[in-house]
Amino acid sequence: MSIKSIALAGILAVSFMPPTLPAFAQDKGIVDPSASVKVENEPAYLELDQAIAWALDKSPVLAASSARADASNASRSQAGALPNPEISIEADNIYGDGPYEGMDSAEITYGVSQLIELPGKRGNRVRLADAERTKTHYARDSARLDLIRDVTIAFSEVTAAQQEVVILEEERNLAFEVYESVSAKVQAGKVPPIQKNKAQIELSSSDIALERARRNLNARAKVLEALMGGEIGRFKVSMDSLPELMEPQAYEVYHSRLQQTPDFKSLDADVLQAKAGLSLEKANSFPDPTLNFGIKNFEEDDTEAFVAGLSFPLPVFNMNRTGIKRAGHELNATILDQRGSQLALEATLVSVYNDFSSAFNEARALKTSVLSGAEESFRFAHEGYEAGKFDYLEVLDAQRTLFDARKQLNQSILDYHNKRAVIERMTAIHAEQHHNKDEGHE
Repeated sequence: MSIKSIALAGILAVSFMPPTLPAFAQDKGIVDPSASVKVENEPAYLELDQAIAWALDKSPVLAASSARADASNASRSQAGALPNPEISIEADNIYGDGPYEGMDSAEITYGVSQLIELPGKRGNRVRLADAERTKTHYARDSARLDLIRDVTIAFSEVTAAQQEVVILEEERNLAFEVYESVSAKVQAGKVPPIQKNKAQIELSSSDIALERARRNLNARAKVLEALMGGEIGRFKVSMDSLPELMEPQAYEVYHSRLQQTPDFKSLDADVLQAKAGLSLEKANSFPDPTLNFGIKNFEEDDTEAFVAGLSFPLPVFNMNRTGIKRAGHELNATILDQRGSQLALEATLVSVYNDFSSAFNEARALKTSVLSGAEESFRFAHEGYEAGKFDYLEVLDAQRTLFDARKQLNQSILDYHNKRAVIERMTAIHAEQHHNKDEGHE
């Protein structure tokens, strides 16, 4: 491979062996990345959308969130249930003295009693459960967004790690080519032997850096595999499936979406839950009456009669004042927490947006000007060295500048994708396209 072709090589994809998709992935319509492979044992690609769909289906964290949402649905149904009636049997005038000896003078009452809830209790209990159910559903939606963000970041880091390996492989090949060139010049007596030693040091340093990059790639791949549920087999990642570098939209666009996110809406549910709790405590200050109805049987003459009654607890010692006061303070605290959390989310969005914009500007500048200039400088330096116009130090300096620029570009692209994933998580952008893939957990 020539110096020019090495220096101008483009971004390459990550190369692993293809996986065998499990049954769940086929059932969900996830495309087998090896389906399009025409050459036996040729590596296949795992794309970002496929990795996200796979993770959404396999993630135990997301499954747990869905289970909690199902539990809250059951709690909501239970909150609307009416109190159970009570059946009672009461016997009077039995096993006493004189005429009341034995059961001959017994009076047996068969009765049913029903607690009658006053208005406001059942309704507020249902509203309380509704708010809790809403919160758990928002928590599930937030968990889904978190997973999409984490998989996107892990995917980006795998591609960046592989690109680092590619860069360092090219750097090592280039260092070897330079070492061969310098060795030939030393042997011919054109340059002093110290230049060969310097070239050897550069070659050894490249070998060490390359090995470190390969270990980092393996570690990053394991992180992505864990997010996708683990034990998915060997795979490769397609860098082309990452979103293209695009300039961020205006801040107002992201800010307008913030209030529609599950994080923001969950704060509203907290307030609704606290209000329902206060209303329920107020309703509980009035005790519920109990209605009694039954039949009394007189064993002495074998006659029967109906009995009925209504009882009211007297709110003398407990009118639930403390419960109402506590719920009022909790409502005030929840409202203040809501405002504080909203301000914190908005402040975080400003910071994330600035970081996202900076990452884009840096990546664009490196891609359009810095890298091309470094490639041109290295080509001139190497050609000049071969022609005897420059010494080795100038070639070495141009070589370092070129690969530093490529590494810096690789890191800035990774930073861009990570910041993009974070801001899309905060504003729930593109969450809808993955929502239907997780409907099975509803």
